[in-house]
Amino acid sequence: MQKSPANPSAYLSNPLQKPAGITLGIGVTSPSPELVQMFAHAGFDYVLIDMEHGPISIETAYRMVTATIGTPAEAWIRVTHNDAAQIKLALDTGAKSIIVPMITCLKDAEDAVSYAKYPPQGIRGWGPFRAQYQWQTNMLDYAKRANEETSLYVLIEHPGAVRDLDAILDLEGVAGAIPAPFDLAVNMGFTDGPNHPEVRKTIEEVIRKIKAKRARMPSFAITPEQAAEAIRLGVNDLFLGFDPMYIQASVQLFMATLAKLRDGA
Repeated sequence: MQKSPANPSAYLSNPLQKPAGITLGIGVTSPSPELVQMFAHAGFDYVLIDMEHGPISIETAYRMVTATIGTPAEAWIRVTHNDAAQIKLALDTGAKSIIVPMITCLKDAEDAVSYAKYPPQGIRGWGPFRAQYQWQTNMLDYAKRANEETSLYVLIEHPGAVRDLDAILDLEGVAGAIPAPFDLAVNMGFTDGPNHPEVRKTIEEVIRKIKAKRARMPSFAITPEQAAEAIRLGVNDLFLGFDPMYIQASVQLFMATLAKLRDGA
């Protein structure tokens, strides 16, 4: 088994150093195409535009997706909620993968798939005026390929979604599921976070079900230890934190280095 480095971002120095079968991404919560472009050139496989937890409008999301053109990275979008109009607009940016939060049951997942797919599989309205350029094709070709080549991931944040997870993963159009430990803890009524034994047991159940269905299992890690644990658990697509973490760490490192130089002068 390949040993994980202490710092998972060390994989970015050389794509060949990434664990077999693992792709690496980063989440961006700031409404900044410039940040997306920087991260897209940094060695990540994809950049997640996080509309759920960042003040990002659909207009800005379009520009952020565009910033990945000519880079090795793919654009993903996490929408704010399970909504037909927002899912349609997110895919119309040309993003190839979307994450849908607040899936509480099988019906929610069925709705999300229908919003994301063109007929006959779903009810997505036709109008890939922008997506055709992101995919470097034309609108008719995009429409032919979109149902097969776009991916939808569901966030498992609610006990009802855990109950229905086998059926959710059997849906044509669901590429995978993402365990959400903190949200699950809150929705299960535990205010002490995901380390509560009942929450840990539920997360293990979610992971077991995803693996059994051979679905993809993205995950988020905000520390190197969490990243190493996610890889051990079989995560396929690993998000190594969010933009504020990297900016804060860079500033702190700069200031600490400056203080050492000043004190040594």
